[in-house]
Amino acid sequence: MPPGLGRDAYAQMGKETTYATYATPTSKLEIISEGIEPDIGAIDDPSLHSGVSLRGLFEGGKLYRGPIVYRATFEGILELLRGIFGGYTSALVETGVRDHTFKEAASLFSYSIDLAKGNIPAGKVFRILGAKYVPGTIFRVTAGQGNDAMLQIEANVLAKDKLSNQNAGASLAFPPVLPILFHSNEQAGAVMDDGTADAIGSVRVRSVEVSLEQEHSEDRWFMLSKNIDEPLRINHLRCRWRITQEFTTQTQFDLARTWAASGAEPSPRIVFQHPTTIGAASKREFELRSNKCQIVGYSNPVAGPGIIISTVTYAAFLDATDSTALLCRVRNTEAALT
Repeated sequence: MPPGLGRDAYAQMGKETTYATYATPTSKLEIISEGIEPDIGAIDDPSLHSGVSLRGLFEGGKLYRGPIVYRATFEGILELLRGIFGGYTSALVETGVRDHTFKEAASLFSYSIDLAKGNIPAGKVFRILGAKYVPGTIFRVTAGQGNDAMLQIEANVLAKDKLSNQNAGASLAFPPVLPILFHSNEQAGAVMDDGTADAIGSVRVRSVEVSLEQEHSEDRWFMLSKNIDEPLRINHLRCRWRITQEFTTQTQFDLARTWAASGAEPSPRIVFQHPTTIGAASKREFELRSNKCQIVGYSNPVAGPGIIISTVTYAAFLDATDSTALLCRVRNTEAALT
């Protein structure tokens, strides 16, 4: 029997109405990597007896966790983003073109995920139930060559159960291959704002990493189930921006030295734009922004005779206008999520 091959992998997801009750998939995505594995608890028998070994070993609580890394695209990732953020609205920009906006929410939806993993056994999938995109998600892209020059979404999953040998709940098509590349940021409507008042065109950003940490309970075992109950939020959302760029100005250092006054906080923003027009006046766009931040880390070490690279870390907090610490907006031709 041939082994499973990673090329035969994909994920499709459906938003659950009831936690851990299977929902038919509505979205299918190609994946870059996946590592959702069982976290198996064990109960030692502490009873004393004449032997040296444990008298027994018994099954403890169980859950499933790990990351899925997706290619970010201009079309096809709306349900994934709703799962990550929780809050969602959609507005018509022009005929056939919509802005889909994602914000923080008090609670996150749970999902059923059909995961094809090496086509083992043939034609079957693993089924993940009660999946939530916690405790954290990272958006990252690096200017240059190779896979890192494509915007990737590393979404961590915490789930109640994972079943093998399942029939896929739906036969869906993959979305069009419209990756968000680092140079999708060179279009006329694109933006690379490093959070300062420096002219956008004057900065030379090398990489951007935006993390969204949403801590949820992982210990909701109860007497009627060895699997966890629905993970619930137990802490504030935390968002961090990590931006590396060529050291061309002291502006970020000065901001790091002096805590920004209310109303004048750094506000990093990045907008990627696809070159193809999709409406009378619209192109596909992907935006991340935080209107309220403070610098919590900065460095620009001299490491040799070459270009000095500076790194800034912003901590985002609630912005009253956006009603979120981190906002994500996708402009494309997809219908609004229901």
